[in-house]
Amino acid sequence: MTAIVVFGASVPAYAGSVHQDYTGVKTAMTGEAPLVQSTFDMMQPKKTEVFSVEAYDIGESTAKIKWSGDKIYLGYNIYMFNPVTHGFEEYATTNTTGISISGLCDDSTYKFMVASAISDESLGIVSFKTTSLKPQLKIDEISSDGIKLTVENIYDDSKIVVYRSDNDKEFEKIGVVKGENSFVDEQAKVNVRYTYKVKMVSAHKDRFSDAVEAEIPEEMGLPEVSGETKTYAYYTAVTAKGSPQYALLNSDECYTDEETGIRMIGDYYCVALGSFYGSTIGTRYRITFSTGKSIKVILCDQKSDRHTDSNHQYAVRNCDIMEFYVEKGKIPSNVRGNYGNLEQFSGEIVKIERYSL
Repeated sequence: MTAIVVFGASVPAYAGSVHQDYTGVKTAMTGEAPLVQSTFDMMQPKKTEVFSVEAYDIGESTAKIKWSGDKIYLGYNIYMFNPVTHGFEEYATTNTTGISISGLCDDSTYKFMVASAISDESLGIVSFKTTSLKPQLKIDEISSDGIKLTVENIYDDSKIVVYRSDNDKEFEKIGVVKGENSFVDEQAKVNVRYTYKVKMVSAHKDRFSDAVEAEIPEEMGLPEVSGETKTYAYYTAVTAKGSPQYALLNSDECYTDEETGIRMIGDYYCVALGSFYGSTIGTRYRITFSTGKSIKVILCDQKSDRHTDSNHQYAVRNCDIMEFYVEKGKIPSNVRGNYGNLEQFSGEIVKIERYSL
């Protein structure tokens, strides 16, 4: 938000200057017009200084104010109005022409005064209102068991009403929580794109969150092998420039994770899977290990059918279900041919879920 309510204060500017010389005769200071001219100037209406104060970048608990005028001051005293005492109280002192303010209450009106640090004369006053507290909704976890939503930035005494839509237009109420900040939608259907939003109901003010989207992935079947071994291939081995594999692995969005050396798009690891799990490059999955940890992966290549079992779920040679695509020279030393040796990828593969989009 910018430029709320601004009050300008008029400050007299000095019209001229004379001094007493050693002879006792009043003269104009060196370089100035004669005394007669100075006296004439002093008879004219005094000029008033233009001084403005502006509030901007106003949030729920913070704001900034800045000021400007015709005259330069050595410093400024900033005062905040106290509605209890009905007076201004010292807030800060600065030699700049702006300050940042924090620790404010949301949905509240504030008034600040800028004064000269030397004379403490008021130069200008600004009034503004902070924005109301807005709930922040995010998708915490998605699995075939449901979609977990969490809400932050809410009042302690508030009630949260959860709404869902499968067409991004018509929303239905699916739940109410109080005293908690999370909700699990266990009724969501597989491979349906849902839009969620919540309303915070409180004694202060009801506010809606922004909408977020999520979908339940489809749980895929698992082979008899454990999948504890997670092999890798160099992404530069994909050389067919016209292929979707090459396009994905060399796109602007694809990068090498510095910790693991694995190619990634966003927070999805680039992997190859057997054709049982799909052959469309760019398909996304959620893979869960026996340790309870899950990772998100994106299909950047398909394991050759002639190298996999009859169901095309795993590579026969190493009994690996998943193969990471990595950058040569970036592989951690403790991988030793198996990314399952890294803590975040250890354990058997106990669930593979595929997203439709």
